Amino acid sequence: MKKLLISPSRSLYARLTFGVMLTVLVVFCIITFILSNITQKTILSGSEENAKSRMEIANQHINSVLVGVEVAVANTVPEIQPHPGNPDQLYDIVRRLLELNPNIIGSAIAFEPGYFPEKGKFFSPYAYRAPDGTIQTKQLGTADYEYHDMEWYKMPKQLGQAHWSEPYFDSGGGEQLMTTFSHPLFDQQGQMYAVMTADVSLDWLTELVKASDIDFNRHFLGNDNDSATISAPDFFATHAYTFIIGRSGTYIAHPLHERILNKTYLSFVEETGDSLDNQAGRDMLEGHAGKTTIKRDGVKYLLYYAPIERTGWSMTTVIPAKVLFKKSQHSTILIILIMLAGLLALFFVCRTLLRRITRPLWLFASSADEIAKGNLTASLPNITTQDEMKRLSDSFSLMQTSLQQQMEELRTTTASKAAIESELNVASDIQRSMLPKIFPPYPERDDIDIYGQLTPAKAVGGDLFDFYIRDEKLFFCIGDVSGKGVPASLVMAVTRAQFRTISIHVAQPNRIVEQMNEAMAQDNDSSMFVTLFLGVLDLPTGRLHYCNAGHDAPVLIGSNIGLLPCDSNLPVGVMSGWTYTAQETQIDPQTTIFLYTDGLTEAENANHEIFTEKRMLDAIATHPSSTITHHPSPNTLIAHITEAVQQFVGEAEQSDDLTMLAIQYIGQQQQQDVRFQRSITLTNDIDEIHKLADFIDQACEVAALNPSTIMQMNLAIEEAVVNIMNYAYPQGTAGNINVEARLSDSALVFVVSDTGKPFDPTAQGEVDITLPAEERPVGGLGIHLIRQLMDSVNYEYIDSHNVLTLTKKIN
Repeated sequence: MKKLLISPSRSLYARLTFGVMLTVLVVFCIITFILSNITQKTILSGSEENAKSRMEIANQHINSVLVGVEVAVANTVPEIQPHPGNPDQLYDIVRRLLELNPNIIGSAIAFEPGYFPEKGKFFSPYAYRAPDGTIQTKQLGTADYEYHDMEWYKMPKQLGQAHWSEPYFDSGGGEQLMTTFSHPLFDQQGQMYAVMTADVSLDWLTELVKASDIDFNRHFLGNDNDSATISAPDFFATHAYTFIIGRSGTYIAHPLHERILNKTYLSFVEETGDSLDNQAGRDMLEGHAGKTTIKRDGVKYLLYYAPIERTGWSMTTVIPAKVLFKKSQHSTILIILIMLAGLLALFFVCRTLLRRITRPLWLFASSADEIAKGNLTASLPNITTQDEMKRLSDSFSLMQTSLQQQMEELRTTTASKAAIESELNVASDIQRSMLPKIFPPYPERDDIDIYGQLTPAKAVGGDLFDFYIRDEKLFFCIGDVSGKGVPASLVMAVTRAQFRTISIHVAQPNRIVEQMNEAMAQDNDSSMFVTLFLGVLDLPTGRLHYCNAGHDAPVLIGSNIGLLPCDSNLPVGVMSGWTYTAQETQIDPQTTIFLYTDGLTEAENANHEIFTEKRMLDAIATHPSSTITHHPSPNTLIAHITEAVQQFVGEAEQSDDLTMLAIQYIGQQQQQDVRFQRSITLTNDIDEIHKLADFIDQACEVAALNPSTIMQMNLAIEEAVVNIMNYAYPQGTAGNINVEARLSDSALVFVVSDTGKPFDPTAQGEVDITLPAEERPVGGLGIHLIRQLMDSVNYEYIDSHNVLTLTKKIN
């Protein structure tokens, strides 16, 4: 395989030479194309102007001949009188007309049939030029030459005015190709009695067109040959020619004499199949002027046509395009050859100059190789010029000094980075230790299952999730701190601590979020904020109270899959004093609450496409256990979604923290094992409290509780009921308190409900009984006592009822 003269990848000077030559070549091609088009347009415009000029000159020549004939006939008509005394004297009139007008080859005065009875039916004195040049006369009308049927006689009679006939070959008259001017003669009554004619030979017209074509071909196209020495197809393909057609399309003048009067233009063009050619023929017959491009036998022609005044004829010039553009092609080829020679010379000049200019770069590259190998003291080429090469030499020298300094700094930086990475790993471990990490978190419970997962984009992240159970309520949250890295992790730690601290004393989600917002919005100089979703799920009833602070809505996965409706609220820490809305809904058993951060829906693949909420819902729906009768466990659900995200993202780097939390609410077990169930209704009268003791004792005896436990049960339930009697209803207003007891194999449950004003005793914080009485806040001892005596305490406000559930395990 031959090597290229220039290999673009071999050296800089070769690539520069290649680039310069390629640019020059492109410019050369563009210039050549423009010059070629300009030359062709110039030649085309010149040919058009030349053709129009020639046709205009021929038109003027023809019209001058025809006008002269018309004037001569008009001057002779007054000499002809109706019913002359001697009809034979009319021969002198037509003879004199020919003597005075050399362009007229024949003239007749043709009378109406039988106008002169003594002359018979036909009488038409006729003078004509004999082949020897003498003027002869004769009687034109005979039985063999019925002139009354001739066009030159019928048309002026029908039109009532002078008329030029279509060209014809006159047999029995002039015996040649001619056209006749006919002038009708009228008597005093306006009746036509005769027609005076003047015959004009068309042989001169053919010679006129031929002489014009020879001149055009010789001077404009450079062709000297005529049609007599070249075959017709070759002649038409290499020479311009002109033809004239009459009103019916019949050829009047043409280089091929056999076409004259024997063929029409339209019948000829039908053989070519060129619709443009056909359209041009119709324009000619309609007397229009114009130009078009046609194609015959694979040859392209330019067609220019214009009408001949007074006759209705049309003159057309046909020019073969390839001959017309021959001069343009010769000029273009000459330009190309000159430019190619210049390109070749430019190539060798550029190659030599660029090689000399770029040689120092090759030397610098050698020095750079030595430096790259670790020899920071490698010598540099000596540059004496004061140009960019000198600046490059100075830069290399400075680079050597800088590299030596940077190598030392790098050693120090590497040691510092290792220490920072170690500290970040410790910070990551501390952050993870703050989040729930043991799953399942409540193995002793059969009504709830939880699984969470946090994958930070960096060593530490700003996502968080947390949950815990208090008073049979599951408090949980998920959040996303604005930003990433260490600052976000610090805000995350503060947010998680505030959630735990505030929710210990407050049960309403919106109140918890509001207090967190107030704490974070104060002195928030860094303008960082947290999107947060916080929920409180009542485990006995499945009632979910929640508040959303600018976070993505969780997904409920149960009999249907859909987003939990969430109000729009500002993220936590944006604005102090914001009022957050509280929402609630009923969670059916076997329903999973799936919470996530935007690191899931906005995970990007290599094409910068995001995972989207739709793909997340599709992944949930395609989980093998996501059916009406089978529900995915939280850990398998999160594993399935994690796999779907990883398949979508592929090898792309994780751009944001990704956190998911799944809470499956299983609900209370079916109560087929209830062994005892009874209820009692009391009024808010303290005197009825003795009825409650009997009711509690019966239930405890069925449960086979020991006396000490029975006494504790009485104390706890009585404390709750007395509190309702004293404070639930306005003073002086009667109200009912319903107490229901249910006994199963595992627990004795008392449900106390009333329709008084809403009051959540579990919202009271824990009481520090180690403090002196005067230092403890007022209230809270009652619920503290109940919590100590019962295994679980739960409050819900359902359908305008305060519902307090107290549970005591018996096994």
